[in-house]
Amino acid sequence: MHTDTPLYRTSVYPLAIFMGFSILLGVGGDMIAWDHPEAAWWRQAPELLLYPVQTLVCGWWLWHVRHEMTWDWNARACGLGVIFGVVGIGLWLVPYFAGWVPNEGGGFEPERVLGEGTAATYAEYAMRFARAAVVVPLAEELFWRGFLMRWCVNRDFPQDVPVGTHSWLAYVVTTAAFMLIHNPADYAGAFCYGSLTYLLVVKTRRLTPAITMHAVANAIMGACAIGFDMPQLW
Repeated sequence: MHTDTPLYRTSVYPLAIFMGFSILLGVGGDMIAWDHPEAAWWRQAPELLLYPVQTLVCGWWLWHVRHEMTWDWNARACGLGVIFGVVGIGLWLVPYFAGWVPNEGGGFEPERVLGEGTAATYAEYAMRFARAAVVVPLAEELFWRGFLMRWCVNRDFPQDVPVGTHSWLAYVVTTAAFMLIHNPADYAGAFCYGSLTYLLVVKTRRLTPAITMHAVANAIMGACAIGFDMPQLW
């Protein structure tokens, strides 16, 4: 039986689960938020509850369907992914370090609610890195380059399209969609990053280099957010 169900289970559902929690936070966060010293921590900063749950649930689904995925691991190709990740996130961060994007705070700052140097704060940062460097690279790249890019080539049977098959429609759609889900301040960086990722997948004909690239880029971004006191980065 010719079915695309496994492709949807492995490449569409993870991002759908992830985005579901993001929508829940965006819609319901303001309803339960109470920025008051006497409020419970999860009401002062609802994301401190939703982000870990999002990470665990989405991570569980990825683990659940791991045997249905085709892993195209290659050390050399993933090494190229590391290089692309460094270059891509470097281009993304230029506006921040050049001062073109004002450092207004307002990003991920668990110490503001849970206290500086507490075990809870460290746990939140650990889960945030797990979300950024493990769950997000898998969920997003499985969708953008593992599904959407192939769907643009053959909307009836995307599972039959080899990973890395080039078409200008696939490039425009995946890059534009990736760019538009980010903040307007990041559009230029996201466009450059998305273009590099597309090039990497077409060049290697593999998906794991893109996942590696995304993991390296997000890990560097998280390190910069903490090390340079730029919580707005994530």
